[in-house]
Amino acid sequence: MTGTESAPDRIELRGLTVRGNHGVFDFEKREGQDFVIDVTLHTSVARAAATDDLTETIHYGDLAEDVAGIVENNTFDLIETLAEHIADHCLSLCDNVEVVVHKPSAPIQRTFDDVRIRVERFRTTPVAASEGETGTAVPGAGGTDDSGTEAYLNLGANLGDAADTLDQAVAALDRHPDITVTRRSSLFRTAPWGGVEQNDFLNLGVLVSTTLSALELLSVAQGIEVACGRTRQLRWGPRTLDIDLIRFGTEDAELGSRTPRLTLPHPHAHERAFVLAPWAELVGDTRIDTPQGRRPLSAVLAELDDQDISRITSG
Repeated sequence: MTGTESAPDRIELRGLTVRGNHGVFDFEKREGQDFVIDVTLHTSVARAAATDDLTETIHYGDLAEDVAGIVENNTFDLIETLAEHIADHCLSLCDNVEVVVHKPSAPIQRTFDDVRIRVERFRTTPVAASEGETGTAVPGAGGTDDSGTEAYLNLGANLGDAADTLDQAVAALDRHPDITVTRRSSLFRTAPWGGVEQNDFLNLGVLVSTTLSALELLSVAQGIEVACGRTRQLRWGPRTLDIDLIRFGTEDAELGSRTPRLTLPHPHAHERAFVLAPWAELVGDTRIDTPQGRRPLSAVLAELDDQDISRITSG
């Protein structure tokens, strides 16, 4: 499917009403209001219809919960931004999506029926051509190579039952039809990053093989974050779940990206023991980007021995 074609079938979710705190005025963020969401996924349902198998289609109950989570767990000035975030998540499920966000209680001093924003977005492939990514071409980076691309993701949590949340997140990644978790690290307990007073984090790393593009993989990860109640209100603050895409590809065939949505390799990986320690456990050693150039992971990790991190269980 190209960026100008739509699947002949559609899955539609209409009139999803969710309380949210979006708007440019302080009272809108403080008091909240109802938002009404319409989502149309352009995707073939032929296989599901033929097999009568739920796993062959998009679960609209899960879709409703994911969209509701985006509305409830974020705060934006503009419903344009809210619509964009919903569309980003939906593009992890299909190639073409339409999202309408209604704001029926918008603060307008006139009688009106509705205020709404409609966006239509297409999954673009290859990502490198459409999103400004640069660097070595990676098998699967355009989402067209069935052999899959290796990627390293780091997961962390410090709210609720963090260990259980991480288990659920790894399982959710592996359940995706275009992602296979090939290796999982031990669990590490790490001191919080960024100077915000909070509980220690639990972290782990996973290697996956995927036929998704880097941007699509990121969208899936962000969707799992939302499903686990992730909010993004405080930078480096407490997290129900955080999933970072660190590397897409291997040392010899690594994708580089410099876009507003995705920077690869992860620009701060070399500063964080909680990223490097699980990675080293999975791959032994590899060369990573640092301000001094590409250096062995083991050497960079050794320089971070002042960071409080300890292995607490095997993966």
